[in-house]
Amino acid sequence: MYYLGLKNNEARALRTDDIDMINNTVKVVHGKEKKDRYVPVPDGFSNELKDFIEGKRGFLFDGRGSEGTISDRHIRRIVKGYAEAANVRKYEEVHPHTLRHSYATHLQNSGVPLNIIQNMLGHERIETTTIYTHMGIDKAREFIDQAFIKPLPRAPKE
Repeated sequence: MYYLGLKNNEARALRTDDIDMINNTVKVVHGKEKKDRYVPVPDGFSNELKDFIEGKRGFLFDGRGSEGTISDRHIRRIVKGYAEAANVRKYEEVHPHTLRHSYATHLQNSGVPLNIIQNMLGHERIETTTIYTHMGIDKAREFIDQAFIKPLPRAPKE
């Protein structure tokens, strides 16, 4: 979910046929506004994804739901469990959508233009994307504020 910026329901609906390992893209079917979109698979994640889908057919994440997909609740439990295992502060506040926000913020902090982030998330309006990426600015502000709390070094006396 993090490496592709997927929403919970998009991850649940993901099928092995939607993954193109030749072009390193994932087709997100019926994403936002019922429009399909293609998301590039980052190089560092490509081999892991390839190994994960090897021999699988159908839904990427099997489950016991009525459609044979993993449940929304189970995905939330998995995400929260990994956040706790990684010693994330306030792990109980981490949700699947947190990964989507983190994806957008990661792209923004890496210099990806906002319109590209908008396309990757499947947003119709750029204003929606800015809501997702504001955390990068807030984090920068936190660092800047922290830097100015410390007293500045004094100039040496002559």
